[in-house]
Amino acid sequence: MSTGADLAAARPAPPPRPLSRNREYNLLWSANMVSQLGAQGTLIAYPMLVLALGGSALQASLVEFAIGTSRALAAVPAGALADRWNRKTVLLAAELGRAVALGLLALTVAFGSGGFGAILAVAVVEGVCTALFTTTDQALLPGVVPRSQLGTAVARNTARYHLATVVGPGLGGVLYGVQRLLPFVAQSVASLLSFVTLLFLRVPPRPSGEPEAREGMAGAMRSGLRWLAANRPVRTTVLVATVFNLAFSGMLLVVVVMAQQAGRPAGEIGAIGALLGAGGVVGAVLAPRLRHLLTPYAALMLLTWGAAALVPLLAVVPLGYASGLVLAGVALLAPTASAIVTTYQMLVTPDRMRGRLAGVIGISMSAASALGPLIGGVLLETAGGTATVLVCTAVFGVLALVVSCAPAVRTFPRPKELEAAE
Repeated sequence: MSTGADLAAARPAPPPRPLSRNREYNLLWSANMVSQLGAQGTLIAYPMLVLALGGSALQASLVEFAIGTSRALAAVPAGALADRWNRKTVLLAAELGRAVALGLLALTVAFGSGGFGAILAVAVVEGVCTALFTTTDQALLPGVVPRSQLGTAVARNTARYHLATVVGPGLGGVLYGVQRLLPFVAQSVASLLSFVTLLFLRVPPRPSGEPEAREGMAGAMRSGLRWLAANRPVRTTVLVATVFNLAFSGMLLVVVVMAQQAGRPAGEIGAIGALLGAGGVVGAVLAPRLRHLLTPYAALMLLTWGAAALVPLLAVVPLGYASGLVLAGVALLAPTASAIVTTYQMLVTPDRMRGRLAGVIGISMSAASALGPLIGGVLLETAGGTATVLVCTAVFGVLALVVSCAPAVRTFPRPKELEAAE
C-alpha cells in the first residue's frame, strides 16, 4: 500500500510562476530597460554632438569605435568579475559609473571645457560599464528564471532592447533639438534610476555541486575559449553573429551620417533608429512563437538572406524615413535567431562559467560593434555612400552562403529540447 510520502513524491511538481510574477526577473528587466532607454538616446546624439562641435564624420565614427573597443577589452575581465564577485554589486557599480561619466560630460561641454577628447573619454567609460553590466546580466538571468521559461525570458529581453531603440533614439533626437546636451543628461538620470531599482534585487545563491574556479583573469579567458572551442554549433553561430553585427553596425552609422550631411532634421534622423527599433520589437514579439515553428537553421537562413536582399535598397531609397524602414525590415528578422542562439548558450553553460563565456563572446561582438562604424566611416569618406552600401551587401551575401553550407548550423539543436531536460 502506498504511503503518504510515496503519493507526495509521485505528484508532478507544480508549474513555475509566470514571468509576470517573478519579482527578481522583473526588477532586472526594469533596471535594464531604464538604462538601455537612456543609452539609446545618446546613440544618435554622440555623432551629432561631435559634428556640432566641428568634428568630421571620421571623428564621429571614432567615438562609436571607442565605445566598442573599450567594451571588447573589458569583456573578459568583466566576465571573470561576474563569476567571482557578487553579481548585484557589479551591476550597481556599472550603473553608477555610467551615471557619473555622462553627467560630467554634460557639465564640461556646457562650460566650454569639453571637446572631442572629453567625448572620447566618456565613450571609453561607457564601453567599460556596458561590458560589466551586460556580462553580469547574462550570467545572472538563468539564476532568476526557471529553465523551462528561459527561452521566453531571452525573447522578452530582446524585446526590451528593441523597445528601447524605438523610444530612445527618437527621444534623443527631440532632446538634442531642444538642447544638444539633454540626451546625455537624460542617460545619466536613467542610469541613476536603474541603480536605485537594482538596490531592491535579491540575487539567488549560486548552484551547489560546481567546483570553484581558481584561475586568474588569463585563466578565465582560456577556460572560456576552451569551452567555446569545444562547442561547434556555438562557435559557428558566434562567428556568424560577429560578422553580421560588424556589417549592420557600420551600416547604421553610415545611414545616420549620410542623413546628417544631407541636412535632414534631427527628428527625422532620430526616426531612423526608432523605426529600426520598431522592427526589432515586432520581431521580438513574434520570436517566442517563431522559435518553436522554425528550426535554428531556418531562422539563421531567413536572417542572413533577408539582410542580403534588403540592404541594397539603402542605395536607392530616400534618406530618412525610407532608409529607416529598410533597417527595420532587417531588425524584424533578427530576434528569433538571436533568441534561439542565446538560449542554447545559457542552457549548456554551467553557472560558474556563464560570466566568462559571456565575456569571451562579448569580445567578438564588441569588436564588431567598434570596427563596423569605423570601417563604415572610412568607406563613406573615401568611396561614398553607394559604394559603402554595396560593400555591406556583399558581406551579407557571403555570410548567407556560409550559413547555407555550414553543417554545424544545419544541425543546431532546438532550445526547447534543452529546456525540457533536467
